[in-house]
Amino acid sequence: MRRFFLLAAKSIEADHAPLADKLRRASPHWMRHTHATHALGSGAELTAVRDNLRHASVSTTSIYLHSDEVKRARQFAEAFAVRK
Repeated sequence: MRRFFLLAAKSIEADHAPLADKLRRASPHWMRHTHATHALGSGAELTAVRDNLRHASVSTTSIYLHSDEVKRARQFAEAFAVRK
């Protein structure tokens, strides 16, 4: 995976230097983060992404949400919270 990122960076260096720098620092974890961010941004359920990433808690997965999505997720969590 690392080799792929380095080759991609080299091939775009002349035209897209800032993006090439990002690719040089990329890692499998970066891809995981990107996947989670895009999945949530495209409407995937927080719990589905949590399960896919094997997080124990939706709180951990929530770091991939943008502010409006965080607000929405909190509102639904409160609306469907188990009342004691």
